[in-house]
Amino acid sequence: MFEIMSSRLKISLFLLSLFAIQAVWGQAIFILPSERGSPLSGNFNYRLSRCDSMVMMKISVQLSNNSLQFLNNNGNFKARYRIDGAIYKGDELLENKSIEDSVLVNHFSETNLSEPWQAGTLSFKLPAGKYRLFIILKDRNAKTDAKAEASIKIPDYKKLRLSTPWFFVPHNDSIIISSKIPAIFDTLGIAANAYDIPDGAKCELTISGVRYRAKKYPAKLGFEGKDAIITALFVISEMPGGEYEAKLTLKNRKGKKIASAKTEFTIVQTPLSMYRFHFDELLRQLELIANPSEVNALEDADSTTRDSLWEDFWKKRDPTPSTELNEVKEEFFKRVQYANENFGTPTKRGWETDRGRVYITYGQPNEIERHPFEINTYPYEVWYYYSLGLTFVFVDTFGDGDYQLRETR
Repeated sequence: MFEIMSSRLKISLFLLSLFAIQAVWGQAIFILPSERGSPLSGNFNYRLSRCDSMVMMKISVQLSNNSLQFLNNNGNFKARYRIDGAIYKGDELLENKSIEDSVLVNHFSETNLSEPWQAGTLSFKLPAGKYRLFIILKDRNAKTDAKAEASIKIPDYKKLRLSTPWFFVPHNDSIIISSKIPAIFDTLGIAANAYDIPDGAKCELTISGVRYRAKKYPAKLGFEGKDAIITALFVISEMPGGEYEAKLTLKNRKGKKIASAKTEFTIVQTPLSMYRFHFDELLRQLELIANPSEVNALEDADSTTRDSLWEDFWKKRDPTPSTELNEVKEEFFKRVQYANENFGTPTKRGWETDRGRVYITYGQPNEIERHPFEINTYPYEVWYYYSLGLTFVFVDTFGDGDYQLRETR
């Protein structure tokens, strides 16, 4: 039986460029609360590009509603925040910038949304060198803050042949701003600025992943005024959820590599994308909570009948049918996502592992005993579900992180 969750699943496309050092992606850097128990947190990414014989570092900060304190604002709810950024060279402060802004929502339930959104952008022009970047968030309602710092190496602007790549949606050219991309599109685009392009230059895109064989796509080199730009399209509808690397490579007319730029991204499967593109896998997940006749009916149905069967399947499990939100459906897909993010191995997606399947079926354990370094025994975990009277013992026999279920009591 699923626990009833109050937060609403909201599938959205986030708008923020992906950033990197020397045209190589650096994963989002987390901004952590200064005080224990404070919900205030976020992350930032940065990208580098040429600008006036220097390198432009553009920093983008992401927050989520559930990290901020909202106060009643004449029937609406308002949160206020501030972002400070400072660049140091050694102990010397070179430059600092600040942004103050607010976010307004209409309903209290929206204050608990966990989806990230772009909170602000800070830009610094820098010569080549090594720097320290400090980012401070301040919740102006809660009077709390969160901090992060990073070491930054800025290359000589002439050596920056490709900017950091960014993703976009081809049919409307909107920019993807999160490294976690919902798989609700058939195709995606990737682009980067290119500098000092020789005649006859060619380019290509390579997409690779841990459980995904590397695939190459053609890329185009075009010009917008004095600026050159590389663009390429790739298919994501056939790609399973997980972590990937996209690499743009620029070559001269003889095929010798001139420059390359990488970016890492994660494809997040949504209920919609699983239903549209990976229905067989979705049925295997559904077997954890459905009876065989329901799964067989969905598997054998044509496209029209399948839609109605799918709606009926979740309607029967909706604990509050008079509301728009189906808490059981939302909780199921949240558990699948959590399992994929926390229990996956190089050969299995998280939901396919024993821990993942138990988590999806029963939810978060009341207590977990972890024993990763016991003498004369394999690493193991014990999961206790006191309210259900169940205990599960998982053992990592092969040392690959795949904890297999060995005992249920």
